[in-house]
Amino acid sequence: MNREQPTRLLRNLSITLVILLLLVIAPVSGLDDSSVEEFLPIGLTELEKQKLDEIGKNHRSTAAPSGTIRNSAEWEPSQGVIIRWPLGIPVSLVADYSKGLMVTTIVGSSSQQSSATSYYSSNGVTMANTQFVIAPTNSIWTRDYGPWFIFNNDQLGIVDPIYNRPRPYDDVIPQVLSGEWSLPYFGMDLITPGGNHMSDGLGISMSTELVYDENPTKTENEVDSLMLAYLGNDYTVLNYIESGGIHHIDCWAKFLSPTTVMVKDVPTSSSSYHLLNDRAEQLSQQISEWGQPYTVVRIYCPYGTAYTNSIILNNRVFVPLFGSATYDTLALQTYRDAMPGYTVSGYLGSWLDDDAIHCRAMGVPDAQMLYVDHRPLLGYQPSESALTAAARIVACSGQALIQDSLKLFYSVDGGANQSLNLSTTAYPDSFSCELPAFSSGSVVRYYLQAADNSGRVETHPYIGEPWAHTFTINTAPIVSPVDSLTCKAETPFSFYPNYTDPDENDIVISYSSLPAWLTVSGDSLVGNSPHDRQLADFTVTVADSYRADSINISLLVYICGDINGDAVGPDVSDLTYLVDYLFGGGTAPPDFIAADIDGSEAIDISDLTGFVDYLFGGGPSPVCQ
Repeated sequence: MNREQPTRLLRNLSITLVILLLLVIAPVSGLDDSSVEEFLPIGLTELEKQKLDEIGKNHRSTAAPSGTIRNSAEWEPSQGVIIRWPLGIPVSLVADYSKGLMVTTIVGSSSQQSSATSYYSSNGVTMANTQFVIAPTNSIWTRDYGPWFIFNNDQLGIVDPIYNRPRPYDDVIPQVLSGEWSLPYFGMDLITPGGNHMSDGLGISMSTELVYDENPTKTENEVDSLMLAYLGNDYTVLNYIESGGIHHIDCWAKFLSPTTVMVKDVPTSSSSYHLLNDRAEQLSQQISEWGQPYTVVRIYCPYGTAYTNSIILNNRVFVPLFGSATYDTLALQTYRDAMPGYTVSGYLGSWLDDDAIHCRAMGVPDAQMLYVDHRPLLGYQPSESALTAAARIVACSGQALIQDSLKLFYSVDGGANQSLNLSTTAYPDSFSCELPAFSSGSVVRYYLQAADNSGRVETHPYIGEPWAHTFTINTAPIVSPVDSLTCKAETPFSFYPNYTDPDENDIVISYSSLPAWLTVSGDSLVGNSPHDRQLADFTVTVADSYRADSINISLLVYICGDINGDAVGPDVSDLTYLVDYLFGGGTAPPDFIAADIDGSEAIDISDLTGFVDYLFGGGPSPVCQ
């Protein structure tokens, strides 16, 4: 990280004064020096329940950041991870963190640092990827009290909410790390733990209603406004799942990508079974920032397990295991199926059903990340023209982009990858390319790639080709031909078009040029036909989101027995017309259906006999069809 020495000196002096103050007030707070190494529970102790008024007493609130703000997502490029000593995680997990990340361990003293260093060295931790920050802590829950991260005008900064526990050492850790790393600090006047917040990195975040309950002096709108002001996020707050416990969202849900949410699944006997199913359904109907409903992945969590409480760091997923070969294996496979291209690893530990790996570690985004922002082409896309793919690409390192590395790779129907160059546009940091027009029904997969002179190479989506964006080229609906329709006078009429649409893609049916007696009901035409003969044309159109097909249909309202088509009768002139047609070589009736008196689908002597009987013998009225 870039460090300005004078600024760091002032910040460290400020942090030192805060820590000295904490040491002085510790007896008043019920905390002495021995409590620094306590393994306090994730929930409140009985003593802490009596000291809720001390929550946030050493918190430092500041003005919100200005300019463009983005709260990074967990799966974005990471440079490190924050944990605490004495450990609450297995050292094997620390060793694996250290293979590709800087492991920052918060220790209470130099002697603790020596103990941690010795222990790490003896257990396979990559010591070149470790650093220590000496600061007292009350507990191991670095997710809950650690810093939240934003990019403010593309520069990394720390947002610090108030830790929801009366644990003054823990609560100032974000201030300590801000000074240690020379990162801008923004103190948010809001009580909320990190485990009750998940962000998609694109301006959406979610929590449970704990955030409202723990801030009773603020309205819900005020809480939401703080999230927007400090994180740049539109805020979704969800009802509780469990009747008790800590109510953190990471106990039952996890963003895996901007369009994928993992939700806990439990046995049918669980009291939360129906609530979790309802919540999964609710999220599956919610629209993500990429304009698609969330894909919800369910992960089975029998009693006592918290498989959702994993952490994503770069291209790895670190999953808690609970000692059941069956359920541990199932959980790991669920992650692997849901997150192609990631390396998924499991770890046994002192995990609880509402706490595991995610609660005990806080990832640190790469301050110099190469950020690729792209709203992907998803779902169905039109086929009649080329498609534009646009992206914002920012090298937070300040290094130049490598122009010929800026590419879009795509494949059609599982074929070989092809590439297109991304070109600059009139807007800063903006690039685009045009994909060619594809034939209807084609399935296209693609991803973006960029590199800069810092040596970073990034893709979008983050994991690249294994989780490539996918869209299908729309196939237009086709309306089946209908030459003409008929309706007997003074009878009900209805019509619904017969069509095919392989995509089943948001079909809209419309009608035009309708006679006055017809109306549209839903997608159908309905009406009661008039008493006189009419011939009208109307148009039916079936459209999806991209293309439409239309046909024109003739509609005849006929009078049964009006054989000569004069719209009068049935009468003797119609009988004369029928006799001339059958026996004198006369012209065929203009409306075949009106002359088919008996409805036999043929005009013959039986129609004549029935018609004579109707006119002169008191027989039944003509039937037609």
